[in-house]
Amino acid sequence: MPEPRRICRRGFQSRPKGQPFMMYPTKRSSRRIASALVIASSLIAMPAWAADIQVEINQSRLHQLSRSASTVIVGNPAIADVSVTNADTLVVFGRSYGKTNLIALDGAGRQIANFDINVTPAKEAALTLTRGTDEYSYNCAPQCVRAINPTDATAATAALLSSTKSVTGYSDQSARGNR
Repeated sequence: MPEPRRICRRGFQSRPKGQPFMMYPTKRSSRRIASALVIASSLIAMPAWAADIQVEINQSRLHQLSRSASTVIVGNPAIADVSVTNADTLVVFGRSYGKTNLIALDGAGRQIANFDINVTPAKEAALTLTRGTDEYSYNCAPQCVRAINPTDATAATAALLSSTKSVTGYSDQSARGNR
């Protein structure tokens, strides 16, 4: 009569004497394997709200929520701004380089979305001129013109913002009929 199998500490039965070396799983180890598979599959099937949003600086990106949101919270509004066009559509605007987060809540205060927002530099037609310790950004599509960049030299950026605001103000006055 064969010798009964012994249970070792790892949850596997050891081989009977005279038999080839094999490990036979017990019910306890099968349960552990099944629980590990369930946990792994739940991690793989993460909800869609756990993704990242990539947006270039000074660009906007539309993002659709799975449900309607009543409250939207941005971790650092200096990096990214969000406006809600309707209850389930967001417009994410990249203000400054960096990473922040966005949390959307439904009417009952339950979290329906949680995103990391990565604001990256513009990839195409960007040129940075370094003069001493100051940087000056240009957009070269098709000709190079100064671009507003929060990391540029403070005086140059202030002058560019001032001229941009004066042109924008003139355009607004013209649109209202005040010439």
